[in-house]
Amino acid sequence: MSEETKNTQTSASWLADNKIIVVILAAAILIAGSLVFLGIRLGNSGGGNASGMSFAEQLAEYEAQQQQAQLEAQAEQERLAQEQAKGVLPPNDDDHILGERDALISIIEYSDFECPFCKRFAETPKQAIAANPGVVNSVFRHFPLGFHDPEATNAALATECAADQGKFWEYHDLYFERTNSNKQIPAGEIQRIAEDIDLNMSEFNSCYDSRRHIDKVQEDIASGAEAGVTGTPGNIIRNNETGEVRFLPGAYPIEAIQAAIDELQ
Repeated sequence: MSEETKNTQTSASWLADNKIIVVILAAAILIAGSLVFLGIRLGNSGGGNASGMSFAEQLAEYEAQQQQAQLEAQAEQERLAQEQAKGVLPPNDDDHILGERDALISIIEYSDFECPFCKRFAETPKQAIAANPGVVNSVFRHFPLGFHDPEATNAALATECAADQGKFWEYHDLYFERTNSNKQIPAGEIQRIAEDIDLNMSEFNSCYDSRRHIDKVQEDIASGAEAGVTGTPGNIIRNNETGEVRFLPGAYPIEAIQAAIDELQ
């Protein structure tokens, strides 16, 4: 091995072992460069420069500009998210819908049964339906997150098996009521919930053990991802006549959901 090759490998090894130092140095260089670009001389804290501004004033101005740029970037990201959400799959016959199926406004919720924020949000669509009778419905779609699996997907499959017997919402409600989220479900609880809502256990177990509805769960995940959902609950409030939407990612309170409904009517 040549001396040049050895030196190259040694340098690469040093960089690999000192990533944090390299990042800090790079950040320091960038910050210093930005300050110089703004006309700030790091050694001249006493004032005197072409702009007539002190070091502290110029630094404050720079920080304000950076904050404004961040706000503008965030606003643009939100605008793009709203645009992407317009492509959400409209409510259809394969969906689980609570309320009038032909309601003007749909709360399309992409949810994970092991998500604590979904558990917190679970009653909010019902409140919106009650406050807007005949106008609003709730559409539930599966979006189990990878770090909640296999429990999250197992729960989704169980609710679909309950749906085969006409009891999707009963299973949905009792699962959120009885479990603690974050993969803490006790062994056998999937079956106990099915028993407690009086499902035919032979049919339920056959469906669940065979993962009969895995395609349905994966289709929901794909439609959510296409609409820009990345976390749960991912809520898209949709006017089913105009196609206009409001994308509200997170466990928003009923007041925020109602405000979106009002805007879309």
